[in-house]
Amino acid sequence: METPCPTEILEQFREDHPEITYIRFQWQDYSGVLRARVLILESVIAQVVKGTPIQAAGIALDCTVDNHILPRDPPRGMHWAVPDWSSLRPASHPGTAMVMCALNFTVLERPLSSDLCPRQALTGVLQKARQTWELDFLVGFEVEFIVMKSDPSSNAMVRCSNGLGHFAVSGLRDTCFQYVEQCVTRLRAQGVIVQAVHTEGFRGQYEIVLGPLPPMQAVDQLILVHDYLKDTFSRHGYEVTMSPKPIASESQANGQHMHLSLQPASSTLEASFLAGILKRLPSLWSFCLPLESSYERRKPRMAGNTVGWGTQSRVVPIRKVEPSHWEVRCIDVTANMYSTLAAILGAGLLGLAGKEPLTWPDLGIPANQASFCGEPLPRSLDESLAILNADDGLLSAMIGRPMIDHYINIKRYEISQMKEMDPQAIRELLIELF
Repeated sequence: METPCPTEILEQFREDHPEITYIRFQWQDYSGVLRARVLILESVIAQVVKGTPIQAAGIALDCTVDNHILPRDPPRGMHWAVPDWSSLRPASHPGTAMVMCALNFTVLERPLSSDLCPRQALTGVLQKARQTWELDFLVGFEVEFIVMKSDPSSNAMVRCSNGLGHFAVSGLRDTCFQYVEQCVTRLRAQGVIVQAVHTEGFRGQYEIVLGPLPPMQAVDQLILVHDYLKDTFSRHGYEVTMSPKPIASESQANGQHMHLSLQPASSTLEASFLAGILKRLPSLWSFCLPLESSYERRKPRMAGNTVGWGTQSRVVPIRKVEPSHWEVRCIDVTANMYSTLAAILGAGLLGLAGKEPLTWPDLGIPANQASFCGEPLPRSLDESLAILNADDGLLSAMIGRPMIDHYINIKRYEISQMKEMDPQAIRELLIELF
């Protein structure tokens, strides 16, 4: 069956959704912030018919999480949006649709380049996996979040969901849970695969478990879920946050655990694939935990603190769930999931290419856990960026040196800017964004 052309897709979408006026052309920048240009639907159709490219922005991948722009010598050039029309969906906001985009970049008369685009980096890694090893993947996410509200007396954000966590049914009676159910109903109507919803953490934290999809669709689905959560609760005067540590005085933290499985499952490939990831885990942390506040989760049962894996073990960064299926626990919502997933899968493919042995013991076995002393993982973003910059694991062979260099430049500039900010102001910014 032939794939419909963009014009046909848009005309059918307009017929199916006559209430839609706006389309958000969205991309996730290097700081994990979702950004977009908003166009009128009729204008979009006219541009597509004429074959006119859609501008994103010259600074599309140059912004830090606190909205500063990386200093550059002009000319900056322009990023152009490359919509993936298969991701076109009604957004949570009425009258608006969203479509996820790759980005091409050009300076003056030079040819278009995709070297800096996280989405296209992931596409490239997936193509290498298929071409060389006939390998595909399934990915699913666990979305942890806390409901907060502005406190008029202190003008600060405070937790307002207080139900008991750790799967306690009493936590489902919290007033906030009705809006969780409302959000899940709306998401399922959009075709999102929701497997489970439950209380998490100590008090006031919830988790939505998303079903597995191919990697690109899984990340697109995750971004849709974030949008619906944020929008649904804001309509009722609340703020949902997935930020890693929203309240400094509380131990409660949010992760964004990722389930990853080889397709087809392979007993001959899984050991070297896992070895490739573990060998490069200190570098990968710069993508998985991309803010200084992310490292508040550097402890067992959260992100972990040493390189290691274990069958059904939650004290290490990677839990083996079943053959060829792992849970990567050292990720939070501030990560750009396209580049993060490209880096993780690329590391696994490097393990396959080098037939790297799995020398790390299974820490799900108590005897191994008692005797094993693993390599400490980076204690800060600065430390993980330095390891990535050295790139002894040759991740650049998979995701490209231009992307690594630009990412390091953005993050180091971001660190310098955020050092000037009040720590509480940073937390509240992350609550707003994530």
